[in-house]
Amino acid sequence: MKVLNLDKLNKQEGRQIVLFGKTHAIDGMTVDNFIKTTSVAEQLADEPSIAKQVEATVDLILRSAPTIDRADLLKLELEQLQAIVAFIKGEDVDGVESSEGNGEKK
Repeated sequence: MKVLNLDKLNKQEGRQIVLFGKTHAIDGMTVDNFIKTTSVAEQLADEPSIAKQVEATVDLILRSAPTIDRADLLKLELEQLQAIVAFIKGEDVDGVESSEGNGEKK
């Protein structure tokens, strides 16, 4: 008999964001989160309002990193917000440090 044990599959490498001295874990991309995120992205594709696009981006970040305060995200520059989104997606982002604690940037 063959068994696929999903409990033993490696999940995505743990990712964290440090924002204003607080560390926030990024939740894995569940199917539910993927559907909601993709749906919002599709709706925004034709959205002419930049303000609504940025607001939706903040919501998407909060869905993946729910311990971050919305007010803290609103204090960031747009470039920083975009870097968080890219990091959540698993893309390489400048300023990422290894978790080994040696302070070296990847």
